[in-house]
Amino acid sequence: MKHILIGTAGHVDHGKTALIRALTGINTDRLAEEQSRGITIDIGFAYLPLSHGNLASIIDVPGHEKFIKNMLAGAGGIDFVLLVIASDDGVMPQTVEHLDILELLNAKDGIIVLTKCDVTDADWQDMVCEDIKMAVNGTFLEQAPIIRVSSTTGENIQALKNLIGEKITNIEDKNILSAFRLPVDRVFSVEGFGTVVTGTLIEGTLRTGDSVMIYPSRHPSRVRTLQVHSQSVDTAYAGQRVAVNLSGIARDEIFRGDTIAMPESIQNTKMMDVKLTMTKNSQRELVSGTWHHFYHGTKNLLCKVILIDKNKLTAADTAYAQLRFIEPISVKRGDTFILRFYSPLETIAGGVILNESPKKHRVSKTMQALKLLQSLEYGGIAEHIVETINQFGVALLRDVQKQHALADDAFAHELALLAEDGEISFINESHAIAANYKNTLLLRLQEILNQYHKMFPLQPGIKREELKNKWLPTVKPKQFDAILALFSDFINIHDARILLKDFAIRFTPEQEKFRNDFIQKLSAGYSTPSIDELLTDVPQKNQKSAMDVIDALRTQGYIIATEPGIIFTAEQITQAKEVFTNISGDHHGQVTLALFRDAIQTSRKYALSLLEYFDKTGFSKKIDDYRMLAKH
Repeated sequence: MKHILIGTAGHVDHGKTALIRALTGINTDRLAEEQSRGITIDIGFAYLPLSHGNLASIIDVPGHEKFIKNMLAGAGGIDFVLLVIASDDGVMPQTVEHLDILELLNAKDGIIVLTKCDVTDADWQDMVCEDIKMAVNGTFLEQAPIIRVSSTTGENIQALKNLIGEKITNIEDKNILSAFRLPVDRVFSVEGFGTVVTGTLIEGTLRTGDSVMIYPSRHPSRVRTLQVHSQSVDTAYAGQRVAVNLSGIARDEIFRGDTIAMPESIQNTKMMDVKLTMTKNSQRELVSGTWHHFYHGTKNLLCKVILIDKNKLTAADTAYAQLRFIEPISVKRGDTFILRFYSPLETIAGGVILNESPKKHRVSKTMQALKLLQSLEYGGIAEHIVETINQFGVALLRDVQKQHALADDAFAHELALLAEDGEISFINESHAIAANYKNTLLLRLQEILNQYHKMFPLQPGIKREELKNKWLPTVKPKQFDAILALFSDFINIHDARILLKDFAIRFTPEQEKFRNDFIQKLSAGYSTPSIDELLTDVPQKNQKSAMDVIDALRTQGYIIATEPGIIFTAEQITQAKEVFTNISGDHHGQVTLALFRDAIQTSRKYALSLLEYFDKTGFSKKIDDYRMLAKH
């Protein structure tokens, strides 16, 4: 079964909404203002059952120039286009602009629908069709059929359905194996359920219970329930229109333009490298360094366009460029986008994202930058494998291999070369991550550890489980350990705690005084004071600070609790072991409690605590009424 997304396009009042209603029986104008004014303002949705069990989602987009931003929110990810042109008007300004947009978004196929044929005669329609052929010449619709219909009388509506059914059999299946991604186009609340969002699942497979992350805010959430075409489902697939009931997210924490994705599968960016193409109909110049409106998925925001090796572009020009933003956006390499002129708002260009996390390009290294961008644009199988691994995040290699249809030997060879070049890193025999994602993980790891060290300056590091929950909550424990090992150059791991290599505990002067005082009191002999006794002389207002010092000394290993309530310095433990070893040598390997007690000059209580600690840690072993070194 194919999951197909059909988009409409065309000038205002050319009958897009009426055509969808005639095809599906669904009125996509859901807003009261739309119904009262008789024009589409925001995107609407319907579905069309087709032959062979296929089901197509249809997106109705506004045709009025004031609502192009809403049209763009619905145009991304479509498989197939119905270009709607009214027979009484013919090709109009938004017909041309919509066609330009679809070209820039890399639309592949479609049908041209001549509507309102009940109000014009055949000769007029023939003339309009000739104009249409001229308008679409050189575009993806150059060879597209033109079908004449009337949504009022039903003329050729069934024929159009049949033609759509024939056309979509040639559409490639969506990638359901990659990490899921859903740009949000609507957000609302349902009483008793909470926050619900809708959007088109542009890649991957989304399931009830999945952990998700909201980008760019990075709010975590979980899928409570799913609906496709108003029917509850357990699984949604790329190409479907989906309603997602999210848990743990308030209505005001997610917005149109946000993206729901697998946690850590994409990253936020304020800069990207792109291949830019001007529309052939543009009347504007694009000057390097100027600000324009950027549209990607359901998101729109301002960006500064920096051309790599040119000063300006005019109609039909192409160039590599760097786009810079004032707020974060979440994208992937290979995504398409649209640029509109700052003012007046006109579509002037579009393109494809080549690198979603570049560095700023220096003028002195222009040729180097161009070479890199060319390799990204025209890269071979190795580059595509890296990109696929990067899209998965933590990639299951057999899924990557399946996508590229490579034999075992060929795939293994490519992976070996990529690993040697540092493009990918193996987590284990079956999983890998790309260098780009690895860098994203490192930045996030450093961010978490820096925050922890700032909040807990006397702790030697964050506990492993706490780090996992904050950094990689969805990966399995063994995978987490393997991923963590990739960053051994940046972190230290000590007693199940993780810290940055350059982190060191630093006491305040007051805390340093507490530290020295505590160590001195503990080192006075083996009848050591308890924690409460150590704190006896500390003023009440300083109790917490002093206790923090004791906790730090324990986690650092300077002091050791042999049992609850009894503590020694690490140096005392070492000296006590030497005493034990000496007694063992003098008494045929046998150390009694009395001998050890007298040797360290303490009471039975403290001596026994030390001996039992030695037994527990494997230094000694108890036999009858004496102990001996465990190695004997």
